Amino acid sequence: MRTSIFYPLSHAPRAALILGISGLIPFIALTFFAGYLAITWYAFWLQLLAQYAALILSFVGALHWGYAVMSKTQGLRAWVQYGWSVVPSLVGWTALQLPVWHALRLLAAMLILSYVIDRKLATQHDIPNWLMPLRALLTFVGSLSLLIASFI
Repeated sequence: MRTSIFYPLSHAPRAALILGISGLIPFIALTFFAGYLAITWYAFWLQLLAQYAALILSFVGALHWGYAVMSKTQGLRAWVQYGWSVVPSLVGWTALQLPVWHALRLLAAMLILSYVIDRKLATQHDIPNWLMPLRALLTFVGSLSLLIASFI
C-alpha cells in the first residue's frame, strides 16, 4: 500500500497543523495583494511580506535554541547549535535593510537553507515523524510566495 509523502501530517497535533498552515495566510495574501491590488499600496504589501518573513525566520531559528536547551547540548556542539539558532534572525534583520525585492529573495533563500539545516537536525534528535513534512510544506509555500512577490 502506497502512502502520500504527507501521510505523517495526519499524525501531527491538530494545533500544530492548523496554526502552521494558518501561518501561510500572510505569505499568500500579501503576495496576492502586491500583485492584484491598487498600485499605490504595492510597496506597502511587499514590505509587510518581508517583515513577516523575517519574523518567521526568527521563529525557525529559535527551534534550534529550544532543541539545544532540551538536549542539554554542551561544548562545541552547543556553540554550533546555539550559534545557528540566531543566524536566521540576523539574516532576517539584514534583509529588512535591503531594497525589498532583494530582501524577499534573501528571505526565501534563508527559509530554504533553514529547512536544509533542520533536516540535518532531524537526524540528530528524536523529533516527531510529522515535523519535517510540515516544515517542508510551510517552507515550500512560504519561500515560493516570497519569490513570486520579488518578481511582481
